[in-house]
Amino acid sequence: MSFLKKKYSLTTALADGLSKLTTGSKSARRAYAEPISDAEDEGVECPAGEDQMMYRREEKTKAKYPVRLDLGEIDASLKTPTLTFVGAGLRSETFMTVEFWIYTIGLYVEPARARDALREFADSEAGSLHENEAFCRALVGMKDVTKVLRFVITLPGLKAGIVVSQFDKVLLPKMKAKGKEDNYRFIMNNMGKAKFQKGTKMFLALAADGTVTCICDGDVLGSVVCHTLCESIMDIYFGDAPVSADVKEKICSVLHATIQQEDEEKEEGEA
Repeated sequence: MSFLKKKYSLTTALADGLSKLTTGSKSARRAYAEPISDAEDEGVECPAGEDQMMYRREEKTKAKYPVRLDLGEIDASLKTPTLTFVGAGLRSETFMTVEFWIYTIGLYVEPARARDALREFADSEAGSLHENEAFCRALVGMKDVTKVLRFVITLPGLKAGIVVSQFDKVLLPKMKAKGKEDNYRFIMNNMGKAKFQKGTKMFLALAADGTVTCICDGDVLGSVVCHTLCESIMDIYFGDAPVSADVKEKICSVLHATIQQEDEEKEEGEA
């Protein structure tokens, strides 16, 4: 009946995917573990040396992330500084023993400002920062530092509404508790209008002034000023209960090298 609407969830999406895996062709079965590349998607081949200089790849999916990010090249109204890639991880789910790659996330920051904000953790043991509660709180609450989360969709058939529903589970309660539900819903309602397909690039830009901007495949979907939303988005990936342990561990590990870089440069200058 027309008044009945199908309710989508990540579980139903994975169930649909599993059905394709078990009944479809060999190519369909590979679709959920198929390396994805921005250059390959666009039919562009990069020389090996150029690829190393300009891009980094997420370990499992091979999704490509540019080393430098200037959102002004996407839309001139976005006056964020040029940011540097820190690292990337994978958001995945296992359903009936099959691992589904949902999306990858890469973090971009202003290196100098990030080092200033996290300097006290430079001497921490390498590879341990994702388990350091003080560091994670400092990263989540980092102010006056522009941060961008760049998503690459890796699950075929994933709908924007499903991603929004997952944000609702982990992010909406935090925003309600802090009286900022309207700010949250404005961004999520606009995100829900996006058209996802495998390889879609989406950004959540968290500016130093507290502006949250959602961008999908070059289109600015919405923007709102809300420091609470900035912090809450960081919290669901780097807080006490991250939605992806892989994202938290990999990005924190590389961020450790980023905050040590200044000291290493000084030592080289003195040598």
